[in-house]
Amino acid sequence: MLTFIILLLTLVIASLTFPLPLIYAQTDIPIVSTRNFFNVNTGERIPGINLPPALSILNSNACPGELGFYLHGWWASPEEAIEQTERVFLSLQKSDYDIPILGFSWNSHTGWDMSKKIANGNGPLLADFIKEFKDDCPTDDVRIIAHSLGSRVALSAIQSLYDTYSHETVSKILKSVHLLGAAVDNEQVSLDDLNECRFVNSPPLKCTGEAISLVADHFYSLFNPEDNLLAPQIIPYCTFCSCPFCTYFESTYYLNENDDPLGRNAVRHIISIPPNYEEYNVMDEIGLDDDADGDDECDLKLAGTCTIRYVGDNHFGYMGYRSVT
Repeated sequence: MLTFIILLLTLVIASLTFPLPLIYAQTDIPIVSTRNFFNVNTGERIPGINLPPALSILNSNACPGELGFYLHGWWASPEEAIEQTERVFLSLQKSDYDIPILGFSWNSHTGWDMSKKIANGNGPLLADFIKEFKDDCPTDDVRIIAHSLGSRVALSAIQSLYDTYSHETVSKILKSVHLLGAAVDNEQVSLDDLNECRFVNSPPLKCTGEAISLVADHFYSLFNPEDNLLAPQIIPYCTFCSCPFCTYFESTYYLNENDDPLGRNAVRHIISIPPNYEEYNVMDEIGLDDDADGDDECDLKLAGTCTIRYVGDNHFGYMGYRSVT
């Protein structure tokens, strides 16, 4: 049987196409939502609201044997969170890897800085949710697939598991974690306790390398040096212009963070990484398709111009592609 990482590299990321009407008729994706758990003006947790058990969301009294969580990135509406979770599920199902995928829908549909704060706050919620599921289903494998800023939710959850529960309880509680184009600073997965993680980065989140080494069995960063939101872009003034007529744009991530994102390049020789950390350049697996969600619109525009011109450009292509027809 193909391993989960090979499936993700060759199928979740590959340019798969699915007709939209057929998809919506065939799938019923379970979603757990924390969108009403935080004040979107302050980022503070609203007390008195708790998540239901995972099995109730799955509408089952029986443990599924294996459960994957999909964590969407920044500026995803509730509908987009469902759509992206479906694409992940269908990409895996297409390969006969038929496990339930549960979408974790969080309030990222706000300003960048506030979304980062809310992502940090969602980590402990996800950690407790996973811990309760493992208490109910101790032999089940749990996997996390996180896209873009959803990687901050995943890393916050891993750190929360490490800090909150006994190490004997949470050792390898996660079978695998896959970050797809992670929109977090590249030092975030360091084994060292760097000041950048604790004091410089805003909002601070401990460097999670030590927690990763204990909590996850396998941890993968799938990076892409051409990703339009994570890497600098060179945009020509016209369709057939040569680069003397191009404009250079620093990456959206760097402009906001003044730092390089984990999802852009390899970090193996830059920081001290956990022993279970692996990274893969998946640029060539992101197809030259500007409409990953099949809504007949370019996924990334700048000043009204579609910026997706090369293989690897589409930040929203990691989960697969829908066909417009």
